[in-house]
Amino acid sequence: MSRILENFPLFPISIIIFPGEIQPIHIFEQRYKQLINEMECKSEIFGIPFVKDGSLCEFGSGVVLHKILAKSPTGEMDILVRGVNLFKMLTIEETLPGKLYGGGSVKILDEMNKTAVHHLQEKFRNYKQQLAEINKMPNDISDLNLPRHILDIAGQLPLELEEKYSIIKLENTKLREKLLIHKLDFLLMIVKKLQEVGYKFYLN
Repeated sequence: MSRILENFPLFPISIIIFPGEIQPIHIFEQRYKQLINEMECKSEIFGIPFVKDGSLCEFGSGVVLHKILAKSPTGEMDILVRGVNLFKMLTIEETLPGKLYGGGSVKILDEMNKTAVHHLQEKFRNYKQQLAEINKMPNDISDLNLPRHILDIAGQLPLELEEKYSIIKLENTKLREKLLIHKLDFLLMIVKKLQEVGYKFYLN
């Protein structure tokens, strides 16, 4: 059953962050300085609705404050956020009561992050194994350390924004898995070519 969260803090920007993925953000507006300062104290989830071509989209990323990298005397910050889940916008308010920042009600899309089919898990394991070999890292990739859920796997792949949004918009799990399998086939082809020329390159 989907969870509905009310008065959910929102920070709209043009990024999508999948579960487990970590992304940097620069904070300079007063309203979002307030938001991040509150999140630092509360360690709560807040939302990043995806902004595409200047328009607010219906989907977004639930994130937590992972780390504050730097803070200026004026309160500007460079931070890292970590993805927790995805959500769909239901309503939005320009400002929440008593706050400078906005918010709204959202539906948490836990059903998107189902356990991936074995074929997808195996392709992802092969990809990580090949990366380890090409970078001359220990190549013992333990299954216990690899994500098994669809969006967790997606969060460890070098995906473009459009690819990420395509994954979110797809109608069902099988289509998401098919898209990720095709992406992994492409990445594995690149890794194979790099191995052939003895090149060291971090794809992820």
